[in-house]
Amino acid sequence: MAVFDSHGQNRTDSIEVKINPGNTVFLQNGKKLRPRHLLEITQSNPEAYKEMKTAKSNYDAGFAIGFAGGFLVGWTIGSALTEENPNWILAGVGASLIVISLPFSNAYTKHAKNGVEIHNSRLRPTGLNNIDLKIGLTCNGVGIKVLF
Repeated sequence: MAVFDSHGQNRTDSIEVKINPGNTVFLQNGKKLRPRHLLEITQSNPEAYKEMKTAKSNYDAGFAIGFAGGFLVGWTIGSALTEENPNWILAGVGASLIVISLPFSNAYTKHAKNGVEIHNSRLRPTGLNNIDLKIGLTCNGVGIKVLF
């Protein structure tokens, strides 16, 4: 009986996390990844995928709430430029919605970072310097296993 161990991912598939003031960016091979891309990439790893699903849910909720808040604030500012009596209560509701969206954004970043860390930890190194040679006894005699 023979057993083959194969890996479809390697270090070149790793995801890089860049933290900028007020913004976290996820990159793979220099390409910026959106939440749905992160979800697709981690699909082969159940633990990372679970974190990314939670991250994506938080992203979607935060985006919807923040978008609605931004719309209300923008509508009020636009009204202030064209009318004498804009509805500032709408701006207050919009600002409140924007503030409410912040914890969702933070939760997205936290879970996405965890998912990326899990994803990257399961990748195998590449290159000739990372060859792993195993020799051992099998039921048929001596076996050789080369991992690179």
